[in-house]
Amino acid sequence: MIGRLLIICAVCLLALASHDLSAAPASMIRCDGRLVQIGDPVWQVGRTCPAPFWREEFHEAVAVDGLGHTLLWQRVEAWTINFGARRFMHRLIFVDGYLRRIDTLGYGMRWEPGSRRCSWRELEMAGQTAAEVFARCGPPDFQYDLPPLNPYRSAPWPGLGQRQRWVYDFGGGRAVRELEFHNGHLRSVNRVRP
Repeated sequence: MIGRLLIICAVCLLALASHDLSAAPASMIRCDGRLVQIGDPVWQVGRTCPAPFWREEFHEAVAVDGLGHTLLWQRVEAWTINFGARRFMHRLIFVDGYLRRIDTLGYGMRWEPGSRRCSWRELEMAGQTAAEVFARCGPPDFQYDLPPLNPYRSAPWPGLGQRQRWVYDFGGGRAVRELEFHNGHLRSVNRVRP
């Protein structure tokens, strides 16, 4: 009986260890000893949590017709909060002024996010969001907005479905890194020889 119980416990621990718990969305986080949870208004979260070091706004398609044309957009505001090196950073997603989703990112920084320059090796492991890359590697050398991927199925006006390209030039004959982001999420990293 005890042997079976030990085997069941070992299988459960292996199953938990195989999941990337840091990538799972959370339903609540603790800010300064108080809980912040899905559904809280933006003003309440702003009063409870530390100031975000990264804010971004974009629009997401809510309804699409049979031809792929977007019928309805929603405005999204994303805040990324650094709780320090011993806790995970969190990306808070607000829709229409209410907290809709909490994404758990990598560990935070003990320094001011964006205040140091990373190496090209660190850049390739910096994270999957613009906020994480900025926090670990600082601002890019060049940054510019890109047009929507398909202008016929995308935004009816500029600013919707935000796409950006960031360029980090490490000099010394090393390949330049071009990072492409869509709505704050890293989509590709390309090495370009100078």
